[in-house]
Amino acid sequence: MAGYAGKPLPKKLGIKAGHKVCLLNAPGALARDLSSEDVRIAYDLRLPPVDVVVLFVDRVADLERRFADITARMHPAGGFWVAWPKARRGCDITEEVVRRIALACGMTDNKVCSMGDHVALRLVLRAEHREAIMYRVEPPPPISRRVRRPTAAARVMHRQTSGAGSTLRRARARSTK
Repeated sequence: MAGYAGKPLPKKLGIKAGHKVCLLNAPGALARDLSSEDVRIAYDLRLPPVDVVVLFVDRVADLERRFADITARMHPAGGFWVAWPKARRGCDITEEVVRRIALACGMTDNKVCSMGDHVALRLVLRAEHREAIMYRVEPPPPISRRVRRPTAAARVMHRQTSGAGSTLRRARARSTK
């Protein structure tokens, strides 16, 4: 941890200008430490893909329940920080438990840092899985709302070839005479 001494928290977490950061169950002081003009901080995962997610948990059951939803909304090259309290009172999460859950979901850990009274482990998607979900980054192609109507000549040809309704037309034509 010698490389992190004196570094600001956004630098420790790998947050850069223009990133979308999602804080889940975060203490209020953390949001103040991360606030900056060029970083967008959210408290829910409604607008994927999110570049950095920081989840604060103290129970394995909570981590397992939220893990799949969070990884589904992450940017393929994004980071997922799992943070738990340093004080073990009432907390059943360890680094080993987080690593096992991450490996089962196709992720791996690559960083550990301290955030006040919490320890955090950074998880990223394995390189072979990133390629498969890069579609999340590309915007969808524009959808044209315009319905193409046939030209006048095509409508006339359609009427002549179609037998549907011709009896009704003849009956109406006779009634007007």
